[in-house]
Amino acid sequence: MRTAEFISPEDPRWEKFLRTCRHDFYHLPEYVKLCAKSEGATPAAFYAEDGHAAFLAPLLIRAIPRNLGASEGWSDAASPYGYSAPLVTPSEVSLDRFLDAFCHAARLRGLVTAFFRLHPLLGLNHEDLSKFGQLINHGQTVFFDLAKSDEEVWKQISPDHRRNIRKLLSLGFTVRMDEWRWFKDFTVIYQETMRRVGASVGYLFSEEYFADLRTALGERLHLCCVLSPKGDVAAAGLFIETERIVQHHLGGTASEHAQCAPTKLLYPFMSSWARARSNTVLHIGGGLGGADDPLFRYKAWFSRDRAEFYTYRMILDEKRNDMLIRLANVRNEGTGSPSSNFFPTYRACC
Repeated sequence: MRTAEFISPEDPRWEKFLRTCRHDFYHLPEYVKLCAKSEGATPAAFYAEDGHAAFLAPLLIRAIPRNLGASEGWSDAASPYGYSAPLVTPSEVSLDRFLDAFCHAARLRGLVTAFFRLHPLLGLNHEDLSKFGQLINHGQTVFFDLAKSDEEVWKQISPDHRRNIRKLLSLGFTVRMDEWRWFKDFTVIYQETMRRVGASVGYLFSEEYFADLRTALGERLHLCCVLSPKGDVAAAGLFIETERIVQHHLGGTASEHAQCAPTKLLYPFMSSWARARSNTVLHIGGGLGGADDPLFRYKAWFSRDRAEFYTYRMILDEKRNDMLIRLANVRNEGTGSPSSNFFPTYRACC
């Protein structure tokens, strides 16, 4: 293999690779740097070349918590928030050699485990992946196939949602796009929504995060707001447009308007907007962690199009991984063992 190494976001090969391969905003070096800053990690990508083929996997490299007794230099890796799956070009190339090269380079770097969130719309060969780690199917996500017309999209929305949408419009709710004077309102509404639904700390993004996100993504980032009849922001969402894929990133509803569910105006509007800009898919995600929960079912009533969401777990150093799990068990004696459903297991109680 000609090249197989970890590179920084400043390495020109990262951007050059993305110009040759369909990707999403999760793969951008600017986004990986943003996530690393937010999580206190080191931004990187594993990059490899083999003949005419190339491979890139965005990563956040994290020190193992010292309270687990880890030696200095031990670390693990996880893909950034969202669907930051590894990419290979050409897409039909076998992953075997690239994954084997990753394992070798990762061990030399002191990585104990690696965790990847795969992209529901940018598939990888599962047979190849299974040779080097464990695939976990978390459930389905929902998307809009933008080859369908507005009329076809409307027909696949559930009757209850259609009635609610008509009612919102009759009451005077309207939708506005990219009017950034309401960006601050969005951040307040988002944080308010996360507190209202009892979201974990990982979803409580700071004001600095939102400012950095806008700087990092530039014109890819779009703000869609639903205004109440009084003209205030009732609900809003951030959508990101990359390589003809539009992703719903974050959203929220103002508490005073929650009962009338103004977010129901967002998705039909965005599917029409995205189609008009020659995009091919609007992806709105699934339930929490991919679960078949009320959030998933709410989204599923807008579209019948589905994709599968997988994560991928790699244990790169069995001996160190087992040692860390034992140390975590000792550390948490009396409070229960770390959950085997969490990966890496030794981080379950950290």
